Amino acid sequence: MQEDLLDYEGWTPMGVGRAVSAEHLERFSGVFPESVLYVWRRFGFDGFGQGRFWITDPWEWEPVVEAWLEGMALPFPPQRWWCLARTAMGGMSLWGEVSGPALEITPVLGILYPDAARASRMADPVLRERMGCSVFTSPTKDSLDDDDTGRPIVDGVIERLGAVGPDQVVGFVPAYCLTGVMTVGSASLEEAVPHLVFLAQAQDKTLWEDFSAAAAQAAAAIAIQHPDPSTGPGPEPEAGPVPGSEPGPGPDAGPEPGPGPAPEPGSGVDGSGAGGSPRL
Repeated sequence: MQEDLLDYEGWTPMGVGRAVSAEHLERFSGVFPESVLYVWRRFGFDGFGQGRFWITDPWEWEPVVEAWLEGMALPFPPQRWWCLARTAMGGMSLWGEVSGPALEITPVLGILYPDAARASRMADPVLRERMGCSVFTSPTKDSLDDDDTGRPIVDGVIERLGAVGPDQVVGFVPAYCLTGVMTVGSASLEEAVPHLVFLAQAQDKTLWEDFSAAAAQAAAAIAIQHPDPSTGPGPEPEAGPVPGSEPGPGPDAGPEPGPGPAPEPGSGVDGSGAGGSPRL
């Protein structure tokens, strides 16, 4: 794991992060996998690649997480979410105490990305440990480019302004959600927590479609429509009416009932009252 972190695209540790306290290790033992706590002990809350990626203090980033999840109907059980890592532009990798690494946020674009497939692996303790490790060994990378040059925004900002510090993010002034302009010239280094809370409040947040869940649903539908032939044919369906016909009355059936009394004024057709819901 150490080699993976140190060698990822030359993203060496900056050596400017704080050490993880005993209180952190005690509070989050059992909340996060041991693989996460190992990275904490080894690197602390450090940055990599001149600030392109950061291991975050979940307590420090709690206000940001709360701002971004406020009012959002996530497709997961109710739970606490914590920010484990973030990018130079504030892209967050969140860990749910129930669902694990199943949510990522791109604040510049105002988008939350759920991943039900990851959440489904949390029941397996081995996969849980691996996913905790993968948050750091396969770090999220900013992929937004300059509107004019096509170059990565983060690369241009680091060349112009220097490394992104532990309490900084690359932001646009005015914010991208207000102008639609994304250039290195309009970017600056902003104070991380206040800036990201502002972005959560300044724009409509979007919950992106979970394609992992859609793929699982599609696979289940295909399995139902095309069952495995090795399992043999199912039971024969019961005989029913010919398509397009209605079953007629039986030989012992009496005359058809006439129409019932009309509903009283002010009552619903179904007897539920005006404007009422149908009775179930």
